[in-house]
Parts: sequence; structure tokens; C-alpha cells
Amino acid sequence: MISWPWKKPKLYRHGDLLIRQVDEIPESATQLSTNIIAHGENGNTHKLHGSHQVYETPDKQILFTAEQDVSLKHQEHNTLKISKGNYVIIQEREFVPFKNIEQEVID
Repeated sequence: MISWPWKKPKLYRHGDLLIRQVDEIPESATQLSTNIIAHGENGNTHKLHGSHQVYETPDKQILFTAEQDVSLKHQEHNTLKISKGNYVIIQEREFVPFKNIEQEVID
């Protein structure tokens, strides 16, 4: 069995989102009054349900604190249970070689 010298963060996948546990929310982040952590191309949303707080950094990074176990819901995905903690949202990106561009993956 491998013994890691560091604590492995919790990771969750929800459609095109990767949700990674972080130690803390940056001081530069401001609180948002929403439960939506991401929007899809068809107007669908990834919504948190339960006791939480959503934040945004000056560079538009979305984070949230789950004050207890919460649920993440989306119209096209199964409901995801997320443990208490601090998390950062990572939008999956893809390279389109025919256009020579990098873009967000839209679910």
C-alpha cells in the first residue's frame, strides 16, 4: 500500500465540472448570494442544496464552503453528495485543433 506524505484532496466530477477540496477560501474572494456554481449552454445550472456559501475571486474563480454535507443538482446529471469542506470549481477545457483554440467544455 502506498503511503502519501500529504493529504489527498477530495475530488468530485459533475458533468463538465471538477470540484476539488481546498484548505481555505482566499481572503480576496467575495461572497455571492446564489446557489448556482456553473451554467450550462442550454440554460441548465449546477445548483447547491444545503447549508453553503458561494464565493468568487477577482479573477472569476468560483469556490464554495459546504457548512455540512450538501447536494449538487443539475437537470442532466445525477445528484451528487459533497462532504463538508471548502471547494474550488474547475471548468473542464478542451483544445479544438481544427480551430486552433482552447475552450470550455459545455455539457
